[in-house]
Amino acid sequence: MTFRTIRFALLLVAGIISPVFARGIPPVDVTVSGEASPELLADFRQALNRMANRQTNGTPTPSPAPDEGLIDLDQFWKVEQDVPYAIGGDSPHQRLNITYPFEGEPPYRFIVHFHGGDWTTGSRQSAANAPAYWAIYQGYALVDVGYRPADEAHWPAQLHDAKAAIRFLRANADQYQLDAERIVVMGQGAGGHLAQMLAATNGESTSQDPAMGYDDASPEVQGVVSWSGVSDITTMGEKGRAAADRLMGYPTYQSKLALEASPVARVREDFPPILLLHGTNDRWAPFEQSARMAIRVNAATGRSTAALDLLINARHQDSRIGTKEMMSKSLDFVDRILFPDDGNPHRSTFYPGIQTTEPTEKP
Repeated sequence: MTFRTIRFALLLVAGIISPVFARGIPPVDVTVSGEASPELLADFRQALNRMANRQTNGTPTPSPAPDEGLIDLDQFWKVEQDVPYAIGGDSPHQRLNITYPFEGEPPYRFIVHFHGGDWTTGSRQSAANAPAYWAIYQGYALVDVGYRPADEAHWPAQLHDAKAAIRFLRANADQYQLDAERIVVMGQGAGGHLAQMLAATNGESTSQDPAMGYDDASPEVQGVVSWSGVSDITTMGEKGRAAADRLMGYPTYQSKLALEASPVARVREDFPPILLLHGTNDRWAPFEQSARMAIRVNAATGRSTAALDLLINARHQDSRIGTKEMMSKSLDFVDRILFPDDGNPHRSTFYPGIQTTEPTEKP
């Protein structure tokens, strides 16, 4: 049985399925996609336990080596490039690019994207970001935000950067022909962590640095799409622990102190809608993190605010994470937030190849 999708109104607790009704917690809408045997699909409790033990049926799809090339921005009709968003910010990473859509009229609704790269590598123009650029062909502007890497500044500098970028976009929306009434943030891996943290700290004035400018503008976000994102710094996989330590500047594994940088520990009742996509064979950020995040969000908000999509046997940088199918699911979710009334009139089945260039030094 190949690439079947099944939905369950179930609660995932530490990788185990339980009925939710007795607990009064809204169910998590779980989609399971991928190659699975009938046995695996028939007994989802057993399947999750087997996933947790990394003993799923089938042959794993190997993760491709990270693509170190860059997005060729010349393929798009209009790009505002290397825009500084932090007043007084002297880091070349504190910049953003705005790529405008081929469809629609200004002001454009937009998605803010944060790149992955273990909080140290990656860039806002990295070829690894290519799937996010499909939004350009579906009626959205895409804002790619850079942020200071861990070897330049420890946490919470990265969150301060992310919030400063959101404030900048709201304060300058008219200049850049953007509709900033509602903002959805998206990211993969470390970028997914930042996107989740923005939502988890909505309304917290202590989580931003007003000296970075535009402190009268709101840094709040209205939706999150997290691809293989980190929800808990303290429970990273064996391949992700060193990266978390570099981010925080101290050992983070099972550290209560590091919960300050863990979205799952900071969820509140006003958490916005979130879609979490995660591979079940992720050794960098275990898929259980996204499962627990979905449960915590729905428990805190008292409604089905979170949706979870598990990709059977997919790894952290698996090619299946960035497919047209996954991006289409993500944009369906974004449409409900940014086009709540009549839907997105610019959606189509057109997902062209995103052109890349040879790698160069680029923040």
